[in-house]
Amino acid sequence: MMKLYDSPTAPNPRRVNIFAAEKGIELESVFVDLRAGEHKTPEFIDKNPSAKIPLLELEDGTCIGETVAICRYLESLVPTPNLFGENPVETALIEMQHRF
Repeated sequence: MMKLYDSPTAPNPRRVNIFAAEKGIELESVFVDLRAGEHKTPEFIDKNPSAKIPLLELEDGTCIGETVAICRYLESLVPTPNLFGENPVETALIEMQHRF
């Protein structure tokens, strides 16, 4: 099962959790205590050199950081429902909202 390194107080992991739920994808949640600096430990930095969450760890050990990159990966796994737009205008408007 894929692991999502998560913290309940951080908004970006919440976005990934909502996206995964819409897709019906189950992720194992790994709690990262940001206040204790767990995201800055050598073990975490080995997984994600930017030391940020969310971080998605695949079953083969590959790690994907950044919210939109994780969501795009999940979209490619489960294309329906399409959450990134079904035509150029929808895709552009959704991308615009990501930037806000």
